[in-house]
Amino acid sequence: MSRQKYYFKGRDLIKIRSLVFNILTALIICLVSVLSFFVSPGFSLGWKDQEWLKPGCPETASGNWIVDNPANTKLNSLSIDKNQVIYTSQNGEDQKFRIIKSASVLKNPYVEMKLKSFNKEEERVVKIRPHLVHIDSKDQEETSNCLIKVFSYKNEKHAKADKYSGWNIYRLKK
Repeated sequence: MSRQKYYFKGRDLIKIRSLVFNILTALIICLVSVLSFFVSPGFSLGWKDQEWLKPGCPETASGNWIVDNPANTKLNSLSIDKNQVIYTSQNGEDQKFRIIKSASVLKNPYVEMKLKSFNKEEERVVKIRPHLVHIDSKDQEETSNCLIKVFSYKNEKHAKADKYSGWNIYRLKK
């Protein structure tokens, strides 16, 4: 038998495979990099955003808010003004808190409040942010589009670490 000449040796095929693998890997990395540049990350809705202000929502958390979740058996409404926060339960009992400290940072969509109970020595920290949900135009006349999400924290340390103990969604009462 005569000896046959091969154009590629075995080690050459391995080099070609690794070259193809490297080119594919580079293309995938480039594609992911380009896509991540054009896709913007999601941010929370802010108090000054047009999507929040357009339906007539307030620029602050002040106002009367009712619980949006009917399954919530503890709370009925929340009233926020400059000096105090009042939680009203389903059976009509009020729990009043004095606002000790309130902070609204422009970079952060949250309004943070440190509350102290009038009756007890109970303290509470809450963070409030806008939470807008799309509703059909038929229901828009009857109910408000303005929703806020209220996060409750045990103390300031937990609030800084975002370790909330509970949250609720409230709708602006018209």
